[in-house]
Amino acid sequence: MAIDFNKLWKEARTTEDEAGSVRALAKILSSKDGRTFILNLEQTEAELCIEILDHGLAEHKLHASEKQTFFGTLRRLAGKHARLPDSMVITDNIDFSSPTQPQTSGGFADIKPGRYKGHTVAVKTLRVAMTDNFEKIRKQFCKEVVLWNSLSHPNVLKLVGVLGGIEQYPFATVSEWMVHGNIMQYIRRNATNRLELLYGAVQGLKYLHDANLTHGDLKGANILMTNDTPPRTCLADFGFTTMVLDPFNPMSSSLTLQGGTMTFMAPELLAPSKFGQENAVPTREGDIYAFGLVILQVLTGELPFRNIKPLELAYHVSSGVRPDRPLNTEVIGISNSLWKLIQKCWDGEKTRRPRVQEVVEGVGNAATNWHTDMPPSVIEQSEDSVAEEDSDELKHVGIFQSYKSEDTPPADLSTDEPVFEHLNQNNPPPPTAIPPRKRKGFKYFLNKVPAIFGRKSRH
Repeated sequence: MAIDFNKLWKEARTTEDEAGSVRALAKILSSKDGRTFILNLEQTEAELCIEILDHGLAEHKLHASEKQTFFGTLRRLAGKHARLPDSMVITDNIDFSSPTQPQTSGGFADIKPGRYKGHTVAVKTLRVAMTDNFEKIRKQFCKEVVLWNSLSHPNVLKLVGVLGGIEQYPFATVSEWMVHGNIMQYIRRNATNRLELLYGAVQGLKYLHDANLTHGDLKGANILMTNDTPPRTCLADFGFTTMVLDPFNPMSSSLTLQGGTMTFMAPELLAPSKFGQENAVPTREGDIYAFGLVILQVLTGELPFRNIKPLELAYHVSSGVRPDRPLNTEVIGISNSLWKLIQKCWDGEKTRRPRVQEVVEGVGNAATNWHTDMPPSVIEQSEDSVAEEDSDELKHVGIFQSYKSEDTPPADLSTDEPVFEHLNQNNPPPPTAIPPRKRKGFKYFLNKVPAIFGRKSRH
């Protein structure tokens, strides 16, 4: 017997019983035709459906397959209609009048501190030009915000929300301001066991890979130090993989799957045609290559390949050039086994690189056997090398990206989606001083667009 999707959708959007609405929507989404029906909803009804999906994921018990379908549908609808669930939008005022930290800029975004609920937050606004691609980028932004919002791991930066609404602030995300800066800034000022910091970072990478994600722009500048005592490492600068600014023209914006910072990009990303690839698509193997360089960068305090000109880097790396082993390995904690792991991460054939679990174990063993806090002055990183890492010439907007998996049904929605169960495994939420936003009641949304319900608003 054919399912009457119109009848079920009417039930989902008119009942005042939130659980009943979620059940009706789950029944629609249980078939491919039903998912197509939902994805073809008009704007107003799609906005309500986005709220039902968001409530269903956050507040109702769903089977694993239902969670995956709700999550995939939510991302697709958010991307199609450039609309975010109300729970992800910060409508409270953020005070920018008395910043306690300086404003910073990178190759593709401006970061401005503000005060929100009594805490300092970082408001990061992507610099996107008003071009023909603007609307496409805005839709992709919404899709990736839904993904970032679902992440919960102590070693991954947590999203607080999106500022003001997608119409008023099309590309502004809010996260906690990290007073210690990134890992490279931290180690220049503090004596610390750098291998323990790297172990935390690779735990965050494992979380992303287990959830069907790649990061796409791993480097020291994208590993932040939290405000805890002692601080933890957490991965940042992820979420908008297909949005890339032309590094030679910051006023242009384009959609592409290319991403990352050239210094840390694997050879198959720097010269894809040389390795039988049409495009430079971020992969888990590319993340592993980059993390091998990050290990060396953190332990030496130096930017890898700093003596090679940026425009010559692709040729050298794709030809097999790699950094030499430092002379002072005993001082900085690079054992023979750790050096072998680093070299394995750099393998020119990506299929021979280790999986993330092997890197976790290798870095963990190295950290366990190394009990020395390196003073800040063991190896100085010059200001020039810091500037090179963040320069526009080297910078592409990187960030994480889902890759295809054969075991994440349904095929029409989820083969390229992150695995929601892994995103929401029983990890403790990342500690943060910022109180969570209060979710509005379900009836609020039923009365928000009353015309489609066939009844009067109660407001």
